[in-house]
Amino acid sequence: MVPVMLTMVALSLTEMQWWTTHSLHNVFRDTPPPAGARREIAVSAARNQQVGAQIVLRTPAAVRVESVECSPLRKQGSRSVIPVSAFRYAFVEYHRVNKNSTATPEEELVRKAPADYPDGLLEEKSIVLQPEQNQPIYVQWQVPSNAPAGDYRGTVTVRLQEGQIQVPARLTVYNFTFPQRTRLKVTVWMNDGELARKQGVEYLSEEFWQLLARTARLMRQYHHHTWVPWGTNKAIRGADGKLRLDFSVLDRWIQTFLDAGFEFIELQHVGGREHGQWEDKNFVAYPLRCENEATGQTEWIPLEEWLPALQEHLRQKGWLERCMIHVADEPIEVNVDSWKQLSERVKRLAPDLRRIDAIHVPNLEGYLEVWVPQLNFLDQWFQQYRRAQERGAELWFYVACVPQGKYPNRLIDYPLLKTRILHWLNHLTGATGFLHWGYNFWGQPLDEQLAPGDNWIVYPGKEAPRSSLRYEAMREGIEDYEYLCLLEDAAAPVAKRLRLTDFDAKAWAKGYTRLVAPDSTNYTRDAEKLYQVRDAVARAIEALQQTHLPVLAWCVTNAEGKTIVRGATLPDAEVTAGGKRVKAGRDGSFEVQVNTREDLIPVEVQRGGTRNRLVIPAR
Repeated sequence: MVPVMLTMVALSLTEMQWWTTHSLHNVFRDTPPPAGARREIAVSAARNQQVGAQIVLRTPAAVRVESVECSPLRKQGSRSVIPVSAFRYAFVEYHRVNKNSTATPEEELVRKAPADYPDGLLEEKSIVLQPEQNQPIYVQWQVPSNAPAGDYRGTVTVRLQEGQIQVPARLTVYNFTFPQRTRLKVTVWMNDGELARKQGVEYLSEEFWQLLARTARLMRQYHHHTWVPWGTNKAIRGADGKLRLDFSVLDRWIQTFLDAGFEFIELQHVGGREHGQWEDKNFVAYPLRCENEATGQTEWIPLEEWLPALQEHLRQKGWLERCMIHVADEPIEVNVDSWKQLSERVKRLAPDLRRIDAIHVPNLEGYLEVWVPQLNFLDQWFQQYRRAQERGAELWFYVACVPQGKYPNRLIDYPLLKTRILHWLNHLTGATGFLHWGYNFWGQPLDEQLAPGDNWIVYPGKEAPRSSLRYEAMREGIEDYEYLCLLEDAAAPVAKRLRLTDFDAKAWAKGYTRLVAPDSTNYTRDAEKLYQVRDAVARAIEALQQTHLPVLAWCVTNAEGKTIVRGATLPDAEVTAGGKRVKAGRDGSFEVQVNTREDLIPVEVQRGGTRNRLVIPAR
């Protein structure tokens, strides 16, 4: 390709267009500013949480952006400051996609291919703006863990060759702290060979291990809990005929990820389809490669010779309780009987290793401890999966190149909202984990398979993989899940204090979840609504932590179809809901009939000089 030479010219800032938008906006090169486009960054987050937005620039001629800087964000009337060190930025990179996901209607795509899609976040700190093309800048803050709650204001300055653009910034810090460890279990499988090749290091060299450690720390920052170390067991047949198993590479993998803060070890599949075809009737166990010292030849040893030894080694290292092992990927009806036989074999040889697999079938009780149905199959057989969960199974879900259609997924030709929605579905369904196969399978083109973006969510970087808009949206979705769990945590003790003996905190919190995602295909397509509900959840967490005047409320529909707000607070408190005021009874209970078409209803209580305010789902 012949490089395009751009002549940079002096440019008046009045000729440059700029606007701001949220982090879920897929801004294409030709995306027009939305009606009433913002000229201020407005974001919100808890303490100890990251939050991002976008500044979009457009110029009639080529001009260089030299840097992007942020002033300290100051809380009005206070000495509290979000420091400059909390700020980072990245220019958004565009990627050519020539064909769309194969099973998605056009109205569910963010744009029809061929097109250049925004995704990767560049590491370069300056860039030349292309004439008459949008250039988004992803800006982000890490809220300090000791930041007092409130509104912080400052300025983001985009420095150009000639002049600068000053963008007002407002960061609202919620009055609670985001936990260091999130509770949704997340795994995205890494291709270690591609990691080494694309990052320019020799596989298993010391440079590789340093790269792996940096990558593990990055993954942990994005809330991964578990991973698969591939191909790490080594066997040697000594001259005396005895088998020696070398777990040194496996041990270093495990220790590298544990040192980065990972919690679980997800061991690779012990078997697969006999001929590699989807409808093969038989699953077979993979033999382990073994070098024979006496003959110099390679032999292959069965599960019986190495799997029990692996279990014992993990026990001795103190890692066994952290471990899960895959049997064979994605059993379907035509081969599930064969898969069950292999699973029984694994259980017999390693009875203390929990089994985990991506599955396309129900009815696997006794054959699997961690069930990971594809999202559409979780829908199809939800009650059966829920029964298994109630009997002790762990329930996750996964997506890959499918499901498509109206289902959410993390594909590059989908709205970013769909990536974030996935983890609202975790909360809705009660699935406590999420799996995807493609962290960095860079060896094939982005759009060669059934769905562009399926095979990776990060890009090769200078020192480690670099993030993308989709990876940021995934992180934000996991954090939304944690918000909803924090809401449950906050509601349960308040209900106990107010003597609401039949109150179900999990079911109550799902009322907020359903405003965003009533089910797996009927979720909001409006990012602003997601942000509105997320803010209501955050404000509810704050309200529930207020100890002087506790309050809980919920909506019901009476026989006449009217919306009734019911709840409890302290006796004789004044309650205002939907513009109507009542007094709580001597037991603290209250009931208000409201007329509203809104999704959220503010409920305010007052007693003496103390107030509290809770915003609740209207249905």
